[in-house]
Formats: sequence, C-alpha cells, structure tokens
Amino acid sequence: MRRVLATDFGIWPKLRNIEWVGDSMVASPKCWARLANYILLYDQIVIPTGDLQILPVLRLVLGEDVFDNLIRNKGIVLARFDQWFAYVGNGGGLKLFRVSDNPNTSHKGPVLGIPSFKPIDEAIDNILSITNPSSSPERRRELKNLLLDNVVNLPAANNSEELKNETYNDILNSEYLREFLCLRNAGRSLDHLVGIAPNHVMVFNPHIPHDPMYPLEIRSVLRVAFENFLLKIGGYCEVTEVTGDESTITILRAKGQRLGFSPDGNQAFVQIQQVSGVPDLGAAFASKQLSVTQLLDLRYSKHCQALRDWFAQGSPSESAEMTVRRYVESLGKPSWIDSIPMKMLRFGVTAAIGAIEPVSALVASVADNFLLSKWFPGKSPRLFMKHAKVILSSTPLIAKPVMRGRDRNHPCSCGSGKKFKRCCGA
Repeated sequence: MRRVLATDFGIWPKLRNIEWVGDSMVASPKCWARLANYILLYDQIVIPTGDLQILPVLRLVLGEDVFDNLIRNKGIVLARFDQWFAYVGNGGGLKLFRVSDNPNTSHKGPVLGIPSFKPIDEAIDNILSITNPSSSPERRRELKNLLLDNVVNLPAANNSEELKNETYNDILNSEYLREFLCLRNAGRSLDHLVGIAPNHVMVFNPHIPHDPMYPLEIRSVLRVAFENFLLKIGGYCEVTEVTGDESTITILRAKGQRLGFSPDGNQAFVQIQQVSGVPDLGAAFASKQLSVTQLLDLRYSKHCQALRDWFAQGSPSESAEMTVRRYVESLGKPSWIDSIPMKMLRFGVTAAIGAIEPVSALVASVADNFLLSKWFPGKSPRLFMKHAKVILSSTPLIAKPVMRGRDRNHPCSCGSGKKFKRCCGA
C-alpha cells in the first residue's frame, strides 16, 4: 500500500489569525491540484492535525459525499496529536506542552485556539460548530460518528525527552548547525541558548514568517524539532512517503530518505503526465474541468490502482527524475497489439459487443483505451494515462452532481454511457 504523510495539508497550532491557513487553502488552486494528485497517486493519505481545521477544507474542496467516502474507506486518514512543542527559557529547552481553557477567561462560544489540546470528541464538536460548511444537528452527529471511527490518535504522551534528544543529536551531528549556534552560544548547552527571557516560551509554527524579536538560533532548534515531530508521525503511521511544500520540508528530504520515505512522488506524477501528453489532472480538478465524481472514478479504476502499484515498485529514495526515467523505459517498444491498425481494433471491439450504429469518436476512444485493456490486461502505467486523457477530452465543462458513495450502477463519468462497474470500475 502506498501511504503518504501529507505534511502540506497539516494546519499547525498558532496563536493569531488561526483561520487564515484553512481559508487560504480553500482559495488556492495549487492546494486543490495537490489534493487531487494525492487522491490518485496514493492508496492512503495521512494528514497530521491537531485542531482538525483541515476538516472544513476537505469538506469544501471534495464535497460532503466524496469526503465521507474517502474517510470511511481510509483513503484519507487524519492523524491527530494533542501536544505541541516550544522552547522554554531559564534552562527548560525544548518541551512538549498542552493548552487548556483559562478558568479566568470566559468565551462566548467555541474558539479555534484550543481544539488542538482537547479530547477528540470535544475537538470534533468544536470544529464542526464554528466552521463552514454549516451542518444540521443530524449531519453533525453523522460526521462526528464517522470521524470518531476513523481518526487516528497519535501517542505523543511522554515523548518530550525523546523528541528533545533526537533534535539535539541532529544539531550536534551537523557541522553547519553546530557552527551557526556557536556564533553567540559558545560553551552553552542547547537548553541555555541566548535571546530568551527566563519566563518566556517560544512556540514554532511553519505558517508564520520569522519574527525578528525571536533569535534565529532558537527558531532553528524548533525547525529541527518540527521535522523530527513529522518523522515520528510518519513512523507511527507506517507511511512510505512524505510530501510537503518547501516551507515544511528541509531536513525531511535528507533524513526522511534515509528512513525509507520518498518526498518526490507528486512531482514525478506531474512530470509523467507531461511526458504522456496528458493535461495536468490536478490543475483540471482545480479549474473544475474534472469533477470530484470523475476524480473518485479515476481513483477506483483498475488503471489507477495499476499506476499506484507501478510507483510502489520504485526505490524509496528514488528521485522524481529517476521515476520519470523508469516510466519512459517502461514504455519500451510497442507491443503487437499496438501495431494493429486502430480501425481494425475498433471494428473487432464493436462487433464483439454487437454495435449496430456507427461508432462515434468518443465511443471509439473508449473502446481503444478501456475494452482493449480488458482483453489484453497489463500493469503499464500508460493505461492510466490513456484513461485520464479520454476523461478530460470528453469533459469540456463540469455540471454533474456529486453522488453518494460509489454507486457502481451509475453512468461512468468517462462518458462511455456504460455503468461504472462495467467500465472504469471493472
């Protein structure tokens, strides 16, 4: 199983403008495109989260029915932590911590700042009651039961010393970081770095630019701790890959690869589509040329599973360039079936299914790419590329409603006119 830790969909605890990160994700075509690619490329997407603020993002981008389907079938797994970390002055050094409600501060209602540290049932109630899309009481109960059954709670308790030791060892074993920290801290331990008052606590958040009031040395320690925190989540969830944007992955690229995590699967997928002459599927989803129903049909097709299986055959440390080269090599020479004139193949296919009316261009392309692959099955990832190309070429505009679950009797979204179970879902 290809299981990815999608760190770029993690929304980390922050103190101000908490809603900004989720709002910016919903408004970002790049976010939509990455999510679509992950849904196609991985059997399971693990999203680390504390406050569950990723819930409204996923519901708004995917729609309620597809969101439910992917959560229920473990296509998307929310890995929840209830602790975060900070650097504490006066020799405290790196610490994990929890936040609770201040009894001296009254709130008119639930707030986004506390759910990261509440019990899971309270955190779910909190996020559903104050975020969009709004839900009826019945829908909130349905969502809560769904999430209680499918959210993984990470065992972060009592890991403070382990995280500190791992982080400090990484720094001490890095000549660059050692020299950088010693510029103002020669002879000091990592628990006593300069620039922080005795009673001050510095909390790290990758969404926030560096504050010049905070010393870079302490932010550097927290950055290393953050990436070790992610690796611990990945190890616990037994992921095979780690993805993220450049602001959240630096050490992961080196250390993660040594642990068997590949960071370049998504980049390779985009490049393979370019090599195959297939329009970018993620971009098509972001621009609404590809509907969420079609995206799910693609995910559950045998061609997409073959694509994921093919990706899994690569080395964990395989770069995007190496994966693309492997794909090009997999194309090889055309097989004997590729050398037969397509007109003859279409005739054979349509005769076999008893077609009487003239074959339209769309039906012919469907026959080429689906029926022939059923007669002559293969594991080549190019079958998925052909499949995707047909769906995009037959979908100029999106106007199809999202259907609940995967009704295998509904018309296939590729436009063939067949039921999903007889076409892409076969």
